[in-house]
Amino acid sequence: MSSSGSTAQARKEGQHTAVFLVADVRSIQPGAHFTVGLLMRMSPGWHTYWQNPGETGLPTEIRWKLPEGFTAGAIEWPLPEKQIERGDVLTYGYAGETMLLIPFSAPSALPPGLPVKIAASVSWLECKNSCVPGKASLSLTLPAAAAQPAPDNVSLFARFRALVPARYAGPIRVTLDAGSGVVGLRLRIPQDMIPPSATVDFFPMEFPGAPSGRASAALQGDVVTVTIPLTVQPPIDSARSLHGVLVVKAPRDKSATGSPVRSSSDIRITLSPGTMASLSAPRAAEQKGGLLDRQFTIATEGNRQPLILYLAFAFIGGLLLNIMPCVLPVVALKIFGLVKMAGDTPARIKKLGWSFSAGILSSFLLLALIVILLQAAGQQVGWGFQFQEPLFVIAMCAVVFAFGLSLFGVFEIRLPAKAMEGVGTVLQKQEGGSGYAASFSEGVFATILATPCTAPFLGTALGFAFSQPPWAILVIFAVVAAGMAIPYVLLTANPAWVRFLPKPGAWMETAKQIMGFLMMATLLWLLYVLGKEIGVEGIVWTGAFLLTIGLACWMIGRFLTLSATRIRALVIWAIALVLNAGAYMLFISPLLQASDSVNASAPGSATEAGGLVWESFSPEKLEAHFRDNRTVLLDFTAEWCLTCKVNEKTVLSDPDVVNKIKASGIVTVRADWTSRNPDITRLLSKFGRSGVPLYVLFPAGRPSEPIVLPEVITGSLLMGAVDSATAKGG
Repeated sequence: MSSSGSTAQARKEGQHTAVFLVADVRSIQPGAHFTVGLLMRMSPGWHTYWQNPGETGLPTEIRWKLPEGFTAGAIEWPLPEKQIERGDVLTYGYAGETMLLIPFSAPSALPPGLPVKIAASVSWLECKNSCVPGKASLSLTLPAAAAQPAPDNVSLFARFRALVPARYAGPIRVTLDAGSGVVGLRLRIPQDMIPPSATVDFFPMEFPGAPSGRASAALQGDVVTVTIPLTVQPPIDSARSLHGVLVVKAPRDKSATGSPVRSSSDIRITLSPGTMASLSAPRAAEQKGGLLDRQFTIATEGNRQPLILYLAFAFIGGLLLNIMPCVLPVVALKIFGLVKMAGDTPARIKKLGWSFSAGILSSFLLLALIVILLQAAGQQVGWGFQFQEPLFVIAMCAVVFAFGLSLFGVFEIRLPAKAMEGVGTVLQKQEGGSGYAASFSEGVFATILATPCTAPFLGTALGFAFSQPPWAILVIFAVVAAGMAIPYVLLTANPAWVRFLPKPGAWMETAKQIMGFLMMATLLWLLYVLGKEIGVEGIVWTGAFLLTIGLACWMIGRFLTLSATRIRALVIWAIALVLNAGAYMLFISPLLQASDSVNASAPGSATEAGGLVWESFSPEKLEAHFRDNRTVLLDFTAEWCLTCKVNEKTVLSDPDVVNKIKASGIVTVRADWTSRNPDITRLLSKFGRSGVPLYVLFPAGRPSEPIVLPEVITGSLLMGAVDSATAKGG
């Protein structure tokens, strides 16, 4: 590999892949096209993933930072290896060495002699016995020159260009088995591509709107038949592009060694709206493939319901969020604020109520936009997904800790209205506008703390929303926000009601400090969640980071008095920011780099809780129990879900419930969604849910007819469902 113009990234500690940027030219000619390669070298036994990683894994991503006028095309992916990993998990990936090719175009007005720096931020997932995320910042500098550039890294680019599948230009015949959702492709390949003893395979790309099962391919003469099972529910009535790679493999000569010789073709076919509409979910008796390809007939759910019903569920669920344990600390603060408003003018009380509601509505709409963008990028997300990210939990720890210190009087939070400009006129600096900004921020804070909770009715509404077009997601999230905000709008709309609250007095200082302890209790819960995600060491270093935040808050409260000069205020804030930035780089940044390599429990291990032995979730284990005609109780939970924990302590640990489950011979399985798990997310969506908790009973012999329980369960409800499931399965 030529070293001209390339910058290598050596393997960082804890990473097992070295990455480099290389170019196929030594200089850049104005207006010319050239190719940049992301060369990846994996340690022995480690692998990274293709653009479709398969049933687990993540593809490599590149984010470019380019000079003005330069454009980067789509990644050209070399042909991957197909692997069946432990647990019968199919993946597509690379081992040893690979190079992703990216075509570039230079602007025609590029001045000769100018050094051109191409920078990239690269992220990937590398796996062996466990998986570790990798990331690197790379750059490549090449000179601009008017002359025809000399080629560079010729043999390297030739080797990997030969592995990029060529576009298939021949005719393709499409067959369809609408009863089972199977699409068939028949195509002829040139005879010179079919060596003796050749076999064929098909690597599908992700199909938009309809997950594909394991594809198969067969060769007879020069005709290849490809079979692709699709899961289409609800039916799709628009044209979709089916995309994949046909692989032809032939064994090497007996005298040769190494892997089989492979050639590949890029297959693309457009399925018409009529074809897509005719694909239907397979009947329970006809289903094939794994758990994630199965379609369920849910016992407690009817067929498609009108939108107005889901909007009603969304409103009621939002209303009930106010009494969920996640939100209670902020609700207590808001009630405390209403007490303080008892002597204010009616107009100001109304504006403060609207400010709090505006904070809730803005936060829900922003969350809806994030969900829409992530779904558009092909990500599977659900309600409370941000709590699966350790960085978000750490940020929430910092905010809650600082909020608690302010309630103890260590420092005072002053939110100038100018910081919230554009939110609405209620936040403008008039009549103590900073009070409106504080009320708005409380609404934002309440929404953030509400996301780990799934109130009754809310799970059904959000499950429906996450499977709908962007406009429906926005509408349903807005209705949830309206439900959560309506009590405060009504209370402040009639200020006379506020006068029934206790009168302001010295007791309020004590009440404020008690609420500070509520905030610290919330902090303990967040640290518990963080420990489950990244281990005990994460709690320790986050504690060190919080100690620095506490020091910065104390400095602000001690030295930033009302009489402080402008220069003094700037110095204090600068010191506080430098302290916090340094603490982040020292304590948090190294922690996050190694966080994904921490496993809270070994895959497939069982844990005992409340008298029941819970198996860890895996699609393969669940399918095995189905084949053995076992009744299964599947508990979708997460450590950050307080509703889940309440159900576990009060219902799933109840002696009567435990004895009933044991006597019925039910297998108990726990799907832990604390950290991101695409299999769990996908399975949740099959039950019309986007968040936890969720409880599903699969009757023995009829696993495709599960019984789905509500988010908040009772002992009698669960035992009744057990009776129904065992009766069906018996």
